[in-house]
Amino acid sequence: MIKNNRIGLRIVIPVILGIMFAFGDDASNSEGKILTLKTAFFYKALLFCLLFVFLFIAVDSAVEKMKWNALEENREARFLRYEWTIRSVLKNAVIIFICWFPYIFFLFPGVYWSDTSKQLLIHYGVEEFTDHHPFALTYLFGAFADFGEQTFGNPILGLYCLIVLQLITAIMLLSVTVLYTHKMGLSRRACHVELAFFALFPVFPVMFCSLAKDTISVLFLMAFCLLFVEVIRTKGDIATNPWVISGLFLCGLLTCLTKKAGVYVVVPSLVLAFLMVLSKKAKAILISVGMAVAVIMLILIPKCIMPALGVEPGGKQESIPFAIQQVAHDIKYNGDDMTEDEKGLVSDFLTIDYSKIADSYDPQIVDPVKGTKLKDESLFGDFIKLWIKKTVEHPLGHFESWIGLVKGWFGFQNNDGSPNYMVVCTESAWYYDPIMKYVPQWPVKASKSDMARSIYNMEQSVPVVNVLFSRSLWASILPCLMLFFALRPEKGKLGRVASMMPVDMSFVYLLLVPVSGMGGEPTRYVLQMICVAPLFLTLIAKSRSQENVEE
Repeated sequence: MIKNNRIGLRIVIPVILGIMFAFGDDASNSEGKILTLKTAFFYKALLFCLLFVFLFIAVDSAVEKMKWNALEENREARFLRYEWTIRSVLKNAVIIFICWFPYIFFLFPGVYWSDTSKQLLIHYGVEEFTDHHPFALTYLFGAFADFGEQTFGNPILGLYCLIVLQLITAIMLLSVTVLYTHKMGLSRRACHVELAFFALFPVFPVMFCSLAKDTISVLFLMAFCLLFVEVIRTKGDIATNPWVISGLFLCGLLTCLTKKAGVYVVVPSLVLAFLMVLSKKAKAILISVGMAVAVIMLILIPKCIMPALGVEPGGKQESIPFAIQQVAHDIKYNGDDMTEDEKGLVSDFLTIDYSKIADSYDPQIVDPVKGTKLKDESLFGDFIKLWIKKTVEHPLGHFESWIGLVKGWFGFQNNDGSPNYMVVCTESAWYYDPIMKYVPQWPVKASKSDMARSIYNMEQSVPVVNVLFSRSLWASILPCLMLFFALRPEKGKLGRVASMMPVDMSFVYLLLVPVSGMGGEPTRYVLQMICVAPLFLTLIAKSRSQENVEE
């Protein structure tokens, strides 16, 4: 018997989300200012809170009444079958490929980001070899570029071979995800919808026709999450399987090696296993794997492997982008408070001179002030002390600075009033200039990228469907909705939250990303959430169904 829906204190989640959307909407202006029209702000906050409270309660009720069909075997002669077989994996993979093919064709020979060009310049010895971008990925890109040069006389064709491998892997993983959610109990009709989403949502083919650390890393994360959820589904029974242990370790480690922020998703997900409903042995295994990944990523690689390879660590400025932006906000709007010693500290610490910061400050992105390195890293501690001091003096200003960077995750419009849709790159026009000397074949514009862009824009303009293109849907609304599900009144709240840790930590990571409202950068940051959301939505919804039936 299904229990009556009980909301309880978790109503705070949609309320907080609504307030954050009000701040995000308030900051959607050229100066990034908030609370300039206080009455309007409170009215927006009320509307957003009511919207999300109603939405969350409605979806929560719908999930509670969902019908599950775990034993469905598709015995009838149907084309779309979701039984756990190689044949089904391949058949659904072919469907996804056919739907993706127009984009694959139009975007040949791939889309390459500026970070990719920087890593290739490191490979060719033009730039200092640092871990600012994952050094393992730099070696990978360099190896495929050399393969292309030696085999085809064109490094881009070598890199396109890597894109082809990326596309094949992504398609297979998405196909497996559909079958796995059916194995978890998702009905055949729901699996139809899930397959259609993977096959028809154009963000997938466009992003996987691109080459960047995010597109590579998310493949390992998807495999890691499938194994992680299987351990939870079996209540730890499968965790003692050596193949599962090896898979979790390798996929988790490769997630981190290809995107350094992955360590903040993988390690907490494994270490917090002690909160889950698993056997003691399974908990010990997951925690041990998590600690092993942490030791390798945080100690062994930076202290032993990188020095042996001659790879310098990335600049410390990447660890404090918000602090830099907030001090820059102080300089622009409260510069009179700065002493001469503080002005000198800022100039000596950052590569940009103090006098230029006010004009360079952009409320949407920290890069103009942060730069790519520090002038004097020994002043790191002194700068942090200055930041703490200014936070105490101007807390509202520092919050305003932070919300200006993350407002893309909390809102439905951009600064110019246009919808807050995900922007994708369909050409390689964003690159570091020296790359043309070493890779003259650099595809500034894909052969038919205009056609890909036109089709993408058309799909994005379709009413109702366009909701899926909202950055904030994936960045904040769905993670908060899943947390709302996990915190339902029944016992086991902490275990459910821990089981959602890959989603939880991906959301926390987005709150530290120093750009969310401009260009294509935000899209690659939310890619991992888009790829794993169907899996974890099924997990959290299924857990609720099981508890309702049991009680």
